[in-house]
Amino acid sequence: MRTLCSFIVSVTFLYSCTKNNNGFVFTEANYRLEIRGKWQEPLFTVPPGAHFTLFAGMVHNENAFLWQAGKLASLGVENIAETGSTPRLFVEMDSIVAAKNASGLFYFLPPGPTGIVNGNVYCNSSYSYISFESMIAPSPDWFIGLSSFNLMNNGQWISDTTINLFAYDAGTEDGDVFGYNNPPTFPQQNISLLTAANATVLANGNNTLAAIASVRLIKQ
Repeated sequence: MRTLCSFIVSVTFLYSCTKNNNGFVFTEANYRLEIRGKWQEPLFTVPPGAHFTLFAGMVHNENAFLWQAGKLASLGVENIAETGSTPRLFVEMDSIVAAKNASGLFYFLPPGPTGIVNGNVYCNSSYSYISFESMIAPSPDWFIGLSSFNLMNNGQWISDTTINLFAYDAGTEDGDVFGYNNPPTFPQQNISLLTAANATVLANGNNTLAAIASVRLIKQ
């Protein structure tokens, strides 16, 4: 059964702390996420219809990941990167939940290119990692996301942190254009950080690509 948490609805959780016979301390935390779009000129070219797609992700442990730079994209990750389609990724995340390597899935509506959205996500000390993905649209297979970020540091919950979100290439389609109908990359390449040289249409004449969005995580 899918455990699904929507960032559209704000939920408050009680925090608890328990210790088992092995000395493991179980704690819980609720985080507010603030996603801020930074897709604007002159840092980037902003084409007509520029947008981020639905953000989809999961809360998980160290034994699972949604996507990783240097590894091949799954079909679900590919679908989001190319078209913003989420059903396949939810199926993949369901299997991770079933294997007890994730506590739940979430999704939330994206901000505008320079907008802000907020939402809540629940974690505990057994599942303290968070990952998500959203397409940079229109594009061949470019996306932003967070990969296996641990909200615990040395056994303590991080209180407040901001992470820049840079553009990634899923390695599944060719093209340096703002568009969807691009030939597949054969053979498929590993996920990699997008560069200005590989995305001149997005770089707007800049030598490097700045962060196109950011996420702030604040413990409540």
